[in-house]
Amino acid sequence: MPRRPSRTFTERELEIMQILWEKREASVREIQQTLPPGRHYNTVLTIIRVLERKGHVSHRQEGRGFVYRPLAHPEKSRSRALSHLIDSVFGGSSESVVLNMVEAGNLSLEDLDEIRRKLRKAKGGSK
Repeated sequence: MPRRPSRTFTERELEIMQILWEKREASVREIQQTLPPGRHYNTVLTIIRVLERKGHVSHRQEGRGFVYRPLAHPEKSRSRALSHLIDSVFGGSSESVVLNMVEAGNLSLEDLDEIRRKLRKAKGGSK
């Protein structure tokens, strides 16, 4: 039975998607030149074709080459990736994620105050 395509991006796919989200569209060569040195054209093209097969990218022909544009929205992609991380690493517990970030020192008091403000606002101002 064939493996289901992942709804989240690999590290390399995400690198390319971030370039496409920023540029809105680009050729393989433009993407390759934006990536860190050492990325081969054929490798970049292969990853783009995988992204297109998964439905995250589309292309149009321009001259003899293709120009690619993202179909996946960055906000939805971030949300899916975060949900996947919470489910697979933290057993579905958002609270565990936040507590882990607090314990690791990744959240400052200012960050926590901002989170509280946003939670109050989301609740309609109730405490």
